[in-house]
Amino acid sequence: MSLQPGSVVILKSGGPLMTIEEFGEHKDAKCTWFQESALNRDWFALVALREAPTKVARKPAEGK
Repeated sequence: MSLQPGSVVILKSGGPLMTIEEFGEHKDAKCTWFQESALNRDWFALVALREAPTKVARKPAEGK
């Protein structure tokens, strides 16, 4: 797994697509994701993350 800042990841247990912002000192990564229209950020252990599939169906934007 070659994760780097900007990589799109997902938790191994599932959940939303997230983008890695930075790596921490304790084998973790700060990730960002949107839930509805709210921006979320949190730290996750690297062992809990996997690269997201390259082809992802995207939800259409509202009003389109």
